[in-house]
Amino acid sequence: MSDVLLILPVFLLSVLLTGGVRAYALRTQMLAVPNARSSHAQATPVGGGLALVLAYAAALCLLILQGRLPLPESLALATSLPVALIGFVDDRRELGYRVRLAVQAAVVLIALLLLGRVPALPIGSVVLGSVLLTFLLAPLSLLWLTNLYNFMDGIDGLAGSETAFVSLAAAGMLLAAGDRALALPCLFLFAGSVGFLVWNWPTARIFMGDVGSGFVGMSLGLIALLSHYHGSMSLWSWFLLLAVFVVDATVTLLRRTLRGQRWSQAHRQHAYQHMAVGQNGHKNVSLGVLGLNLLYLLPLAIAAGKHPEYGVYFGVLGVIPLVLLALYSGAGREAGRR
Repeated sequence: MSDVLLILPVFLLSVLLTGGVRAYALRTQMLAVPNARSSHAQATPVGGGLALVLAYAAALCLLILQGRLPLPESLALATSLPVALIGFVDDRRELGYRVRLAVQAAVVLIALLLLGRVPALPIGSVVLGSVLLTFLLAPLSLLWLTNLYNFMDGIDGLAGSETAFVSLAAAGMLLAAGDRALALPCLFLFAGSVGFLVWNWPTARIFMGDVGSGFVGMSLGLIALLSHYHGSMSLWSWFLLLAVFVVDATVTLLRRTLRGQRWSQAHRQHAYQHMAVGQNGHKNVSLGVLGLNLLYLLPLAIAAGKHPEYGVYFGVLGVIPLVLLALYSGAGREAGRR
């Protein structure tokens, strides 16, 4: 069976598994209870991201059994699984950001030790060296992507549809480049996220939870990094595919930091949270982000892949409108409830 044909059984299993997790969460009271900083109005089960975790784990098992990747690379991709585990524990009981961050940092360290030095990255006429990338920029980027994905998982359908878009677009670009091994976990993440969306699309009957959001951010970051090692997909393409989440989270964090607010404190100050206020707001924002991804950022990502020497310019072209939109929408100030 070809990799693409595996999407259907993974999707069906994801639908069934998410429904099972929802039943378990209701039975054990694993619920997100609305508070002053919530964007939802009623207690809702969490932990639905477990379907994505198992879909990704199945892909890694296939990679290892079939020997498609060297074992150190497969193990590096598997380091996101402890992030899922600590996220599930956090969904059950609040652990605090220090514990989660410590696990994430350990995961990043292990992954980079397994992979070795990160290849240099050209930025226009400047080249970011291997040492700078390996010991500073790559670790910080992986940690930020993991946490910002968690920050952006705040309304119905958004994180799931973003995962579906990014993973499918990346799978297509990796397949076009002949990197079928890295395309496989992307395809499985796509199928898992669509199955999850059956339950999460507005009005959501279950949330992704920390078990899914941080895990997806770390997993996509690790796949992106490994594709850079392979030379099969430009990091600029990955940046553009993830740009909506990166820009909203970064602009919000910077504005909060400048006002002296703690980055780790829960809040409702993201641009997407402002835009989601009102009837059908969650659905409209999720559809709007999906449209922006497909019509604007995807063509730029493809262009950056074909012409990586101009990747930084495509990146700037993609980011500027998103920054303006985030500022216009009030990223960094308190939002109202729906």
